[in-house]
Amino acid sequence: MLNIRLYLFANVMMLALTACGGEKYTRDPFPEPIPATEGAITVNIVEFASLPDIDGLAALMMLLVDEPGTARLFVNDLSGVLYSVSYDGHTVTPYLDHADSLWGLEVQKPSLKAATHQAAGRRGFQSFAFHPQFAEAGTPGFGKFYTLVGLRNEIRYLSLLEWTAADPYAAFYDGGPPRQLMRSERAWASGMLGFNPSATSGDTDFGLLYWSIGDRGEPNLASSLSEVFGKILRIDPLGSNSTNGQYGIPSDNPFVSTHNALAEIYAYGLRHPQRFGWDVRNGNLFVADIG
Repeated sequence: MLNIRLYLFANVMMLALTACGGEKYTRDPFPEPIPATEGAITVNIVEFASLPDIDGLAALMMLLVDEPGTARLFVNDLSGVLYSVSYDGHTVTPYLDHADSLWGLEVQKPSLKAATHQAAGRRGFQSFAFHPQFAEAGTPGFGKFYTLVGLRNEIRYLSLLEWTAADPYAAFYDGGPPRQLMRSERAWASGMLGFNPSATSGDTDFGLLYWSIGDRGEPNLASSLSEVFGKILRIDPLGSNSTNGQYGIPSDNPFVSTHNALAEIYAYGLRHPQRFGWDVRNGNLFVADIG
């Protein structure tokens, strides 16, 4: 079941931070204990939409994204399916299934046993992101979106795949097989993909894809500029100046000129940057680092 529990909780926390000091910085949104008898916070849970079970396992949702160009929400299930969801939540449609025989991919799906363990989060369809030009005909990013998935035939790796839809407005993905941009040895836990929604055409950050990767349970790797673990990477998915020629390296990445450093690195020294997002008012990037 897809609900807005986390969304409501996040808004409660933001309101609390504002109430406790406006623009002032604090690590504790409630510096004074709230009396147990005071109903200071009320969280309502409203069912918005439901995703189907797969092979007897309830949907394990990772990310909910608004794709404004086609006026749809999208949400992924660890089992490998990307669903489109209408804005009113009444229509849920399987948009793309990584396990479809057309693609020749074998997703390492979470098992019933793993679903009750943190290992479930290290398998299957981890994250996705739509190019900001996804619905703009005649642009380089037209129809393109990206998925991060663990494959059984590459059990130790997470693959970053590029898909190209012929018609972005179609109810179902109607393009060809994916192109693998790059892959990473399996990180300790799941990561995230994303484009900066604050960047507009002409900005240096426009169309650049961010990918967060955990430290694989080895914190020392996060400080090494020759390792991808414990980092946020930034690449141009439509470029070709990378070592494998499948993507581009932005010229303003911080370590493009640093000896023995991976040019893809945008930020380092993280444990498990599972989620990140931008403040559209000022462009600041915020990272939720677990651990």
